[in-house]
Amino acid sequence: MTAQSAVFQCKLCPNNGTDRHFRGVGARMAAYRVCYSCDFWLMCLGYAMLGDQDPDGRRALRIDGVHYLSWTEEQGFPPEIGYVGDEESRYVLLDDPAGTVHVTRRLWLMGTIPDALRDRMPDNAIFAPPS
Repeated sequence: MTAQSAVFQCKLCPNNGTDRHFRGVGARMAAYRVCYSCDFWLMCLGYAMLGDQDPDGRRALRIDGVHYLSWTEEQGFPPEIGYVGDEESRYVLLDDPAGTVHVTRRLWLMGTIPDALRDRMPDNAIFAPPS
């Protein structure tokens, strides 16, 4: 017998959410009463709240209202969906007074930040011109 999934109104947007196991987040969506999209953006907001960098070296970048995540060589490639490619991406963090140019070859495009979250997820970097 298959259990029926619960469907509920997302408390952050007009979409519906479900407790159905979907890419590992069904229980979390149900607990927070949010849809898949809002759950994803709350995760991205978490990066901003935790300093925009994982202990393993990944860095959350927000450039022109678009969210990216860099990956290190040791981590391998980001997920196939959203992977920008193997070309060099150069960026400068806005809060770096030295203007250090960082380089990554593994960048994951996560999407355009929803208007409702833009004030809580402001840009933190700019792309640097090629050297």
